[in-house]
Amino acid sequence: MKKINFCLLGLFTAIILSGCVSVKKYDLSLKNTLSIFMLNNDGNSFFCIPVQYMGDYHIGSFEFKSGKILIGDYEIALKREEINISVYLKEEADEYGSSDSGFIHVYSEEKGKILLSKMSEPLTIKQVEDDGKFTHYYIFIERFLEDGELKKINSEYEKGNVSSRLEIWYDLVIDNEPQIGNGMLDDFEIYDGQIMDPAWFPPNLNFFKAKYLR
Repeated sequence: MKKINFCLLGLFTAIILSGCVSVKKYDLSLKNTLSIFMLNNDGNSFFCIPVQYMGDYHIGSFEFKSGKILIGDYEIALKREEINISVYLKEEADEYGSSDSGFIHVYSEEKGKILLSKMSEPLTIKQVEDDGKFTHYYIFIERFLEDGELKKINSEYEKGNVSSRLEIWYDLVIDNEPQIGNGMLDDFEIYDGQIMDPAWFPPNLNFFKAKYLR
């Protein structure tokens, strides 16, 4: 079975920490990672962790188990009842996963409540060996932040605690076979500066850019 596993994803996009005028404001970003992004949507700041799988197989289930984001010494728990999960599928993708369109929304979960569940449905296109096409799954994990959490992130930066870490664990079902104990670990840093230019992102992040950065 061919597998191309993109566990990718770094980015903390333009968070302005609010407070009194005497408090210094930072434009914090993440660097040395493409496994986790920090974004702002209509004033709501959140971490986004995109996980990608590509191959000639069918993922019938994704179940988030646990995780954490460590910013300096401040730990942000990733609990299923506090995160949002969306899964998108493109059945005919090239080997680079370069498309920014053609993905179908097959799973949605908000804070532990399942809103859409179509991952177990059979694929409509049967992959032919060596046809150069693959199924491409995008799994977005979102963790929105409260004001108090943003202030603690700011405090860690002020103390010079910039070394950070991501950890997530989840189970999959691939071609009807349970795959238990999958995970992703990554180290990164917070810094006061602009984010990496998305034009330099690898092609397999095109759908991520189309969904979150436009």
